[in-house]
Amino acid sequence: MVTTSATPEPTSPRRLLIVSADMGEGHNATGRALQEAAERLWPGVEVHWVDVLDAMGPGTGPAFRRIYTTSVERLPWLYEFFYASVWHHGWFARAAKRVIGAWSGRRLATHLDRIRPDLVVSTYPMGSTGLEWLRRHRGLSVPAAAWISDFAPHPSWVHDGLDLNLVMHEVAVPPARRGVPGAPVAVSAPPVPRAFRPGDRTSARARLGLPAEGLLAAVSCGSLAFGHSGDTVRELLDGDPGIHVVVVAGRNDRLRRALAATFSGEPRVRVLGWVDDMAGLMTAADVVVTNAGGATALEALACGRAVLMHRPIAGHGHTNAELMADAGLARVCARPGDLAATLRAFRAEPARLRALEDAALRHAGAYRLEDGLRTVAATTAAAHGRVLPAPDALFLHADTPAVPQYVGTALVFEPGPPLSREQAARMLATVPGIDGRLRRGGLLRRARWVPAGVDPLSLVDEARADDLPAAVDEFFSTPLPGQGGVGAARLVTGLPGGRRALLVKLHHALGDGMTVLQALLSDTDNAASLSWATRPSARLSRGGFRPEARRVATGLWWLARAGSAPPTPLDGPITGPARHHALVRLPGRQVRQAARALGVTPAELLKTVFAESLHDVLGSQPSARFRLMVPWSVRGTESLRSAGNHTGAVSMDLPVGPMDVRERARRVAEVMRERTEAGVPEAAHTVVRLSGRLPARLHASVAKGMYRGTWFNAIGTVMPGPRREVRWHGSVMSEAYPVLALAPGAGLAWGAMTWGEWILLVYTGTTALAPVVDRLAKRTDAVFADLAT
Repeated sequence: MVTTSATPEPTSPRRLLIVSADMGEGHNATGRALQEAAERLWPGVEVHWVDVLDAMGPGTGPAFRRIYTTSVERLPWLYEFFYASVWHHGWFARAAKRVIGAWSGRRLATHLDRIRPDLVVSTYPMGSTGLEWLRRHRGLSVPAAAWISDFAPHPSWVHDGLDLNLVMHEVAVPPARRGVPGAPVAVSAPPVPRAFRPGDRTSARARLGLPAEGLLAAVSCGSLAFGHSGDTVRELLDGDPGIHVVVVAGRNDRLRRALAATFSGEPRVRVLGWVDDMAGLMTAADVVVTNAGGATALEALACGRAVLMHRPIAGHGHTNAELMADAGLARVCARPGDLAATLRAFRAEPARLRALEDAALRHAGAYRLEDGLRTVAATTAAAHGRVLPAPDALFLHADTPAVPQYVGTALVFEPGPPLSREQAARMLATVPGIDGRLRRGGLLRRARWVPAGVDPLSLVDEARADDLPAAVDEFFSTPLPGQGGVGAARLVTGLPGGRRALLVKLHHALGDGMTVLQALLSDTDNAASLSWATRPSARLSRGGFRPEARRVATGLWWLARAGSAPPTPLDGPITGPARHHALVRLPGRQVRQAARALGVTPAELLKTVFAESLHDVLGSQPSARFRLMVPWSVRGTESLRSAGNHTGAVSMDLPVGPMDVRERARRVAEVMRERTEAGVPEAAHTVVRLSGRLPARLHASVAKGMYRGTWFNAIGTVMPGPRREVRWHGSVMSEAYPVLALAPGAGLAWGAMTWGEWILLVYTGTTALAPVVDRLAKRTDAVFADLAT
């Protein structure tokens, strides 16, 4: 995250997203208070808003508002029943959250992908539930919190999958944790705008034209003005002959007109509609009377005013009132006559009223809203991990001790300023998820990434070597550290000519080669001028990949006809993780010129040269076949910078028999174009994604069956890279060799990447195939030398 203030904070977010809802005014008021605090805390922060009810689809907001108002006003018993059921029956609360979370989460995903916030706070339960669903099912990794502005933390508000749930008082912490065991809970200052603060009562009354003497009661039941405000006003008048009452009807014009007509001849009553300066009115008042315990009560407490809960509304009104009374911050007047009796007690013993005011002032001054935001922003990972999407989980299921699924790179630096482990750790830290672990799951539990607080510096070591391929062999033959490890790096010094190298490997479940490249490039000196120089973050919406159905159907037909891979002399079991690599550096201009001369693309030419080299190494017969599985990016413009695996695959039988290189190139290009135009990559990606809908154990078995040597003999791919010079801490990053993982039963792989003026290629094989790997590399050089003449 970037620093935007004069006093830098490492966790200062650049973009804050507030998820709220137009359900009354309280949720939006909480959001406005959080925006104010964020702008004070992080000057320059961009604040974005999403109304979750609007996001859930047309008509959702009006429908839910109608259901809510009807239940509270006309069917309070039904609302009370639903509210109590969620409190007392955990299974019911969990079921409701699953339904709402899947709905709201999917709809919020597109907004998060568009805004790409660094921090998300929710002020509405359905928004919080959607964020928790995204955390668990779509890999939401940025800090996310729920601000529970009702005094009683109803289980539908509290979420154990978010980084923090902010409640309004210490007495609210135990019920929040009982309702949702394991949920992270902390106490917040009242989330109200800064205008709500203690002030001078006399000057506020003078400014608003209110009587200077006598008790003043402000009656407000929120913007919707639920309840029986007329009865409230009558009891106030009965309780103190000298009282003056200001009753606020909010946006309820019908109630405002009815109250104005009822009390038109009463000089002690003033009826108002919507009030812009509620802070001024509360400052002028002695008591604030309300019936729900939401934003109005919090605003009164922030102003240091006594709160009287009169005839609390069903559901949250009752529980809020009880908890506020337990905290010593309100008096509950639930029965007829209680409110009048309370006023008489205040008149007889003014110390009782002062005690309520003092309690409110102590609570309002005990916390700062900025502290809650700072705490949430400082979290770096999901509190309980995330389920791996099927394209990522595939590689965790395929992983075995003998065939670990690591992808990585060997970055080579020209002589220059010294490079340190700390610098390498900062580069490694740019990879999303590097601080966690991978868990395979079980019979019912799916494969997951879980946070582990891993320090990236602990994943970096140093070594001296005078031979880069030998250093690559040793590094990529070593298991990742720790059970479920996700990455490691090694800073290599002592290479000929004063060159250095940084070797990086990541578990394939974290992402494909593009993920590795994008993350590492984001830490370079000239990152802003390079392609993919933005730190990737996982795309939450799956709407971006929607291949045309007919194209996928055609691709599936091709996949079904492919059958198993042919037997070759390179087949054989893989008995251990030791690997051998051969590094090849090809002049990019020469490769492109040769491709043009043969009428193919550079990527097609590289596959042609691989087939040519295989023929020379294996001495294949005219009818010999060798199946190459080619990972194929299905990234669109919306997922170009996203973490994770965004690949399909094309399997092609290479022509490895004796033939002219021009004919071989023609056949390779023909097969590749035929399959890609038929939609085979999209079909393969769709199959992998749909397999994730199977039960967990079955999905794991299917994934293992899909990714193995039964279907291909080797893996090979070509990736784009930056054409411009890349520098890191002042040193030129002159080469970047892509290292691919093998698949169970397929002991050979190669990856190529454009890097500046070069095309860099790495052959990877088992130690049993080391002679073949070296001969392929030498023959590749020789073939390109022949093509250049």
